[in-house]
Amino acid sequence: MSIDFIFCFKKVRRMFLSGFRFFVFLCCLCFCVFVLAEDEAVQDKNTIVNAGELSVAFRNAANRVLPATVKIISRIQTTEERTAMAKLIPAIPTTQRRRNPGDNTGTGVLIDPRGIVVTNNHVVTVAREIDVELPDGRIYFARKFRHDPDTDIAVIWFDVEANEKLPYASFGDSDKLDICDWVIAVGNPFELDLTVSAGIVSAKGRSLQRVSRTEFIQTDAAINPGNSGGPLINLNGEVIGINTAIASRSGGSQGIGFAVPSNNVKWVVDQLVTKDRVDRAWFGVVLAPITQGEAVRLSVRMKAGVIIDKVLPGSPCEEAGLLPDDVIIKFDGQPVKEVYQFQRLSERAEINREHTIDFIRDRKFKKVNVSAMLLPKDQRRLHFIEDMKLPSHFDTQLGILLMEAPDVMIKRLKMGDKRGMIAITVLPDGRAFRAGLTDGMLITAVDGIPTLTVKRYIEAREGSSISDGIKLDIVEPQGTEKKIIIKLGTTDPQ
Repeated sequence: MSIDFIFCFKKVRRMFLSGFRFFVFLCCLCFCVFVLAEDEAVQDKNTIVNAGELSVAFRNAANRVLPATVKIISRIQTTEERTAMAKLIPAIPTTQRRRNPGDNTGTGVLIDPRGIVVTNNHVVTVAREIDVELPDGRIYFARKFRHDPDTDIAVIWFDVEANEKLPYASFGDSDKLDICDWVIAVGNPFELDLTVSAGIVSAKGRSLQRVSRTEFIQTDAAINPGNSGGPLINLNGEVIGINTAIASRSGGSQGIGFAVPSNNVKWVVDQLVTKDRVDRAWFGVVLAPITQGEAVRLSVRMKAGVIIDKVLPGSPCEEAGLLPDDVIIKFDGQPVKEVYQFQRLSERAEINREHTIDFIRDRKFKKVNVSAMLLPKDQRRLHFIEDMKLPSHFDTQLGILLMEAPDVMIKRLKMGDKRGMIAITVLPDGRAFRAGLTDGMLITAVDGIPTLTVKRYIEAREGSSISDGIKLDIVEPQGTEKKIIIKLGTTDPQ
């Protein structure tokens, strides 16, 4: 066999093998393209299916609460009342005109088939009449409402016939919410009934200056004028907040709305339904978060707790020995890392009982028991005591917050030349209250011993006996004098 023939044979074989490899490569490439195309089609199909499932979830959640979402019509009538209402609506310009200037329209949510609705206080607080309109067109006249301005929550009652069936919504657990969770806002913005908007939880634990005793859920779900009082719900259709305010320069939604968390709403509603009022425990401290500078100054970790900025005179915390710059880390064993956490735990504490506060002072862990007092009706009185640097005393046994009465107050209350300890706050259901002592009365003597100063009052009380009866010489505003006897048994709280 010649060398040329062998060379040609090898060359042909190489060409054949190269062509075969190219053919195999081309087949593999086509197969991969086909598989990738199939995968992309499947992914597109899955994306559509997932989007459809999310739409169904939104739809189902909204359908659970839409029948229970009501329109609140507050009939105001006068210009003065309309102006007062406008000033109460958070973040909404007072110049905005409504279609019916005599009425204020908001939203509420039925929480009980017996005719109990939750809404915002600012929706109804100055109304002369309140109408509740259901989505099916039924309209009810509110027979009663109770409110809590400190959380901007109000409860409305209307009468329901025995055979009537009303839809109602259920509360969810707002503490289980996390940032980026989906939420849905339902309401009547701009009188567009039953409008639904969706978004996410964009922040938690927000505070607003106008609403002092609650933290807020922040959401980018569109909330507009008319949404106030309406439900913010999760994808289970549970109410996890009551829409309350917006942050806006224009008066319309700019992606920042605020809702009162459902766990706060439930507590307030329970109080209003069972007692017609909200009773909060009070400990008498002004708190601040730990900043980086404060953490270095006090040698504590960031988020270790909350700093006591002020201890109010005559308060339970002052009686227990707490001081400014103490860092509270626990309340009744529950960790406290934010101001709103302490506020929530402490205000719900049992009144007239001792509660444990864990704190850090001078790098040492300490613990103290503090007796909870009912929050005074007018906290401005407490800050007045502090600002004026007036000596004060909290008589825990009798349930009175007292201070040395300044001349300006004696003159204003028209008590003549009398001097003594003035009752700033008398606890409801306390011994002194049951005996007839009320806010603004002046105690001039205890068992005949003049009480011109805190020191003299304490000395007189140490010598008195509630078993034998404590006799108080009292001067009422306008100067009327009388005596009150506080005795164990007849005035002891149950």
